[in-house]
Amino acid sequence: MASESTFSRESFARSASLTWRSRYQYLSPFLKQQRLTIVLARGCTVGFTAFWPALAWLPGQLADPIGTGDLGAIAQLAGVGAIIFVVRGVFQFGQDSLMAKAALAIARDLRVSVYDHLQKLSLDYFEAAKAGDIAYRLTGDVDRVGDAINKLFHQFVPCVLQLIVVLTYMIVLNWQLTLVSLIIAPLMAVLIGWFGERLLDFARSSQGRVSNLAAMVTEVIGGMRLVRAFAAESYELRRFTEEADAGRLAKYRAERAKAMQFVVVGFLQAMSVLLLFWLGGWQISQRQLTGAGFISYVAAVALLIDPISITTSNYNEFKESQASVDRLFQLLREPVLVRDRPGAPSLPPIAGTVTYDQVTFAYPNSSAPNPSVL
Repeated sequence: MASESTFSRESFARSASLTWRSRYQYLSPFLKQQRLTIVLARGCTVGFTAFWPALAWLPGQLADPIGTGDLGAIAQLAGVGAIIFVVRGVFQFGQDSLMAKAALAIARDLRVSVYDHLQKLSLDYFEAAKAGDIAYRLTGDVDRVGDAINKLFHQFVPCVLQLIVVLTYMIVLNWQLTLVSLIIAPLMAVLIGWFGERLLDFARSSQGRVSNLAAMVTEVIGGMRLVRAFAAESYELRRFTEEADAGRLAKYRAERAKAMQFVVVGFLQAMSVLLLFWLGGWQISQRQLTGAGFISYVAAVALLIDPISITTSNYNEFKESQASVDRLFQLLREPVLVRDRPGAPSLPPIAGTVTYDQVTFAYPNSSAPNPSVL
């Protein structure tokens, strides 16, 4: 029952056959334990999202009073805006604090579950496993999964709701401009998905390298007396440097893919905005759209930039965290070979003292006057 710090070919094949949904279904028992907190956080998210159309509507309403110098109308709209931001901020605080609480509790429960499973595995497993790899799974991998869960409910879901609400408002304002804005959406979705799969491969390689590094550090520090005895410091430094450099290259490939993705997606967004301004100017020239209406529409488009960027970034992080989910549940799937028999009695707590009375020890055939040494 060998366990390596990186996946075997069979493990990679099983992992590749799993979908995003099936991977995160492993986490459903841990999510259910925090369902009340998550539901409350989702309620705050709905309240927070409901104010996005008002934020897009407000600039359009301010356009005419600013142009005419109507200070009374400007002050009234500013008061409305202040109320909107205060109420929206209350919902945002509830969403962020509740989801942080739930995500940290899920990470704690997952960490304890993995550690509990480790206690039940046979000694044969630990003969083949690397201590550094196990430690990294219990720390780095669990933290990565916890961060992904937090961002799923804290950022990804609110941004998706924001996209839906704002797009609906844009359709109500001007469906022709909205249709033009969405022309490149399918291409962007395909590109984001393609980059995500590349990032998953890079994340597996990177996390495997970091795990190897942790295992090497644990091995060398535990055997430092032998390293010094054989004057192997230079050899161990060379081995550590090679592994660290391999980890750096693996991480760099992932960062380079993310950098390229943001450039490509950003270019497509810019082309969409330029096309939007051209069509909006044409509609204004044909008196099919007012200047105030176009300002409200542009404000709504501006509200889409951040959620698109955040959802793209979150998707990349989710793909990278899938490698951690695979590594954790690969460990949890390790079979427990030694189990208690059904109905076996539990050992009661033991209390008391042990008294040694008239216990002696002596070497046989000793010529000493008093052969007893104890």
